[in-house]
Order: sequence, then structure tokens, then C-alpha cells
Amino acid sequence: MADTRSTGSAAPDPLSGLAARLRAAGWPPWEVAALAATTALALVLRLHDYTSAPLFLDNTDELQFAWAGLNLLQHGDPYTWSLFSGYPSWTPFAAFGQTFRMVHHWMDHPPLFSVIVGGWAWLLGDRQMGQVTAGQVRIIPVLASTATVPLAYLLGRPLIGKRASIVGALLLATGPGAVLLGRETEPESLQAVLLLVALLCTRRLVDGAAGRRLSLAVLLVCGAAAPLMKVSGIAVAGICLVILFVFGQRRAAVLVGASGVAGLLGFAVYGYVVDWHLFLRIWTQQVGNRQGVLAAFDFIADPTGVNRRLRDGWWLLGWIGIGMLALRHDRRLQLLLVWPAAAYAATMLVLAGGQQVQQYGWYKVIIYPEVYVAAGYLAWTAVRRASVGLLTLLLALGGATAANWLLGGLDQEWVPNPVVLVALFLVVVGPAAWAAARGEGVGARQTAVTIASLALGAMVFGNAMESLILSFILGRM
Repeated sequence: MADTRSTGSAAPDPLSGLAARLRAAGWPPWEVAALAATTALALVLRLHDYTSAPLFLDNTDELQFAWAGLNLLQHGDPYTWSLFSGYPSWTPFAAFGQTFRMVHHWMDHPPLFSVIVGGWAWLLGDRQMGQVTAGQVRIIPVLASTATVPLAYLLGRPLIGKRASIVGALLLATGPGAVLLGRETEPESLQAVLLLVALLCTRRLVDGAAGRRLSLAVLLVCGAAAPLMKVSGIAVAGICLVILFVFGQRRAAVLVGASGVAGLLGFAVYGYVVDWHLFLRIWTQQVGNRQGVLAAFDFIADPTGVNRRLRDGWWLLGWIGIGMLALRHDRRLQLLLVWPAAAYAATMLVLAGGQQVQQYGWYKVIIYPEVYVAAGYLAWTAVRRASVGLLTLLLALGGATAANWLLGGLDQEWVPNPVVLVALFLVVVGPAAWAAARGEGVGARQTAVTIASLALGAMVFGNAMESLILSFILGRM
């Protein structure tokens, strides 16, 4: 019998098809691999010792949200702790070595984030408040903060370029402050994702990309959901509304603004249904927490803490990067990257108390991605231009953050001889100064760029190593 062969075509390889589509969209293999590896690194660092740093009781908001959601879903009453005196009564509840002031019909914050956290704990088998653990509730912020890494890259890529954006993603993935706060079960962890998705959808609307209706629908969901997690989330709709308005998308701007208002009204309706007078009392006290008009200054300048003091030089470097980007004459860049960070700082001025901003570092989480992308822009610009001034800033803020605990050991900060510090600055900045003095000398400039690149790589490595020992670092704070 003659040999018969199949005449049907072989099944297409889905991976090959995806690779072809990525290449057609201008994504070279190195870029895809770099982003995937950076995202994986972010996840590994956030999962490492994630139950011990921060300590579970450093911020009992994690229990507050979990208990409120668990009890709301099971009993129809968000029974949890609160320090506000507006509640008519409270009962003591002993758990985890502390005594909590438990109140019925908790109104401190909108219910959506509590329902998500409590629902997750319920799905994991929790039925009693004492069963909630850090290992359960912190999975949500760990996954959310990991997701911000590729989303931040997607936001920055068309605005500041591939290489600057990948540096920003690496800093966001590895920075000790970003890793630590990326484990905190706070509404800002999910609001950070919502803001990035909203900005990406806004950019698609502004650019006239395909799928306009889907982009608008997703944007409206983000605008409504953010204030239902925490009132400050109204900034998500406000930020995108301004961008759309400036670019002439007036109808979309109105709809997005309405979505944010709908989120706030949803919380008000919830308060009306549960206990309107209690709602008014608690939110009168919330408004009374504001102190002066320096909350935006505190938001930018104060250490990144979880009721402890963790100084984050990358955060400050990012704000300097925001200033650099603000000087560029690019309207899309101004509105999609500079404006969100500035607008949220202004939101803190309007809504937050200065003392609270200083104490509660997680307030910053919602715009950590945008600020770290700006830090990546500054760092890459410093390296690419071999800039004496920018390299000095990079070392003084970012480099110091990456070396402070790693080189000092597990039990102390690094306090080297001043001669050593001067030598380190000379090694990195000296070649840049020499290249600047030589003018058009290609060899000197290339040497300076190579040394600066190696220094930046060492900083990223230092970030990652410090993030692996955060539980030891926190013990010293």
C-alpha cells in the first residue's frame, strides 16, 4: 500500500503568532523579555517575607478592612474597629495581643474595598475575625502592586521611550519603599491599578485608537470604583476628566466626571440606607482631621512609613524627574504623566491631614508608579547624557537608598569613611566631568556612559537585595 500523507496544514503555534503580532506592533523580543523578567522579579520580591514586613500590627487597617467586609458579607453589618468618637457605643475585642474598639455599621470608609478583602478571606475559609491572617489579605496588594509594573511601563513607553520606561519599571519592581508598601492591604493598592488603567484608556480615547467604546466603558468603571474604595479615589475621575477636556473629548470628559460623582453618591446612598445620622457624624469628624495646607508638602517630602520611618530616595528622585518632564513641551507627556502626580498631591492638600500623611506612607501608593517612571526617566537621562548634575543626584538619592542598609549589614545603617564616599562619587561622576571637559570626544563620553550604566545596574541590584531583607531593616526602625 502506498504511503499516504496528510494534506492538512499543521496547527498554528499560538506563541509564534503572538510573537509575530508583538513584532508587528513594534515590540522587539528583548523588550518583551525584559518586561516579563521585571514583572516576575517584582512578584518574587513582594512575596518574599510578605507576612513579616511590614509587621501585621504595624498597620491594623488591614484587619479593619478585612473584618468589615467579612462581617458585612456574613451578617449585613460591617462590624470592625474604629477610633472615631461619633459611634454611639463600642465594645472591646481582644485579638492578636491587642484590644480593639469595635463598632457597628462602620462608616470610616466606603465599603467596596472591605467587601473585596473580606470576600477574599471568606473564600479562603475564614468565618471568624480571629481567623484573618496577613498571609491571606496581603495577596491582594501583592498582586495589585505587581500588576502596576507592566502597566506603568505601558504608560511611560510612548511618552518617555522604551529604555527610560524599563528603568522606571525596574525601580518600581525593586525599590525597598515600593516593595514594602506594595504589601499593604489598603485601598490605594487597588486604586493604583485603577488609575493606571484609566490613564491608558484615556490615552486610547485621546489618540483615537480602535475600541473606543470599550475604552470608555472601562474608564467609567475605574472612575466609579475608585471613590467607592476610598473617597480620595475621586481623583481618578478628576485627573482623566481634565485630560479629556484639554484634548477636546468633552462628552467623554462629562461622562467620566459623572462616574466619579456616581461613586461618591453610591457611598452616600449606602450611608443613607444603613444609618444616615451616623454617616453624617463620622464624616464630619473625617473632615475635621485636616490640618493646615501643607499636606501636599508632607505627602511629597516625608518618609515612606507604615507607622515606622522608611526613607525612600527614589520617591524624591521621581518628583525631581516630574519637574524635568514638566519642562518638556509635550502636551501628552504633561497631561498623562506629570499631571496625575501633581493632581493627586493637590488632592492630599484638600482632603488629608498633614500628620496623617507623614505617618501613613500608603497614601502615596496610588501614584508610586507614575513617580517611579519619572525616576526612571531621570536615571536614564543621567546615564545617557553622562550628566554631572543628574548623576550626582542619582547617587545622592537613589544610590544612597540602595546602599544604606545593604552595605551597613542587617543591624545597622552604612556609615562609611567620608573618603570612601568621595571616592565613589569620583568613580561615577569623574568620567562624566572629564567627558564634558573634552567636549566632542567620543571615547571619553562612551567611557562615562558605560561607568554610569554599571552604577545604575548596581543600584537596581542593591534595591533588590535590600527588598529581600526588609524584615530585618524594619526591626531597626
